[in-house]
Amino acid sequence: MVGLPGRDDSSAHLAFVERHNLGHLVHIEDTDGTLWSYFGVSSQPTWIFFRADGAVTRGRGALSAVLFESG
Repeated sequence: MVGLPGRDDSSAHLAFVERHNLGHLVHIEDTDGTLWSYFGVSSQPTWIFFRADGAVTRGRGALSAVLFESG
């Protein structure tokens, strides 16, 4: 799992990671929105699953535990 914070400064992103205990995850800052544009992200929260077989599933809004576990 990779976090892709964007459209904010580093201090806000780091505060979010600390507040929600997400330091164990990889985060790639996207302050200029390049990756958001590439993946079609227009708002947070957005999630995208990339499967090994090439299938892509995407959605907006909170990701339920059931959906997260099913991938």
